[in-house]
Amino acid sequence: MAQHDSGPRGWISYSGGPGGKDHLPPDVREWADRREADRASRRGALLCEVTVRVYERDTEEPAMQVAFPPGSLLGPDSDSAQIAAAVARARDQLARWR
Repeated sequence: MAQHDSGPRGWISYSGGPGGKDHLPPDVREWADRREADRASRRGALLCEVTVRVYERDTEEPAMQVAFPPGSLLGPDSDSAQIAAAVARARDQLARWR
């Protein structure tokens, strides 16, 4: 099996749809699938999606929203404290982004 660099040098994503990883050799495809499965297992289920849009000339407030895609653990009817905690986690993650 070929050696694959697992270091954090860049970000590569493959679509889960038709043709996503079909062009990869079987050993590389298996390695990528295993990494995705391991990461998904470590992360757990999706709580929600927090989106922040920042515009060129709008310095007052960014446009923000919380979405609850199918399968997410939280929803519009969830306890507001749980949703606020998820948004706080997103804020903390964004503060660490570089």
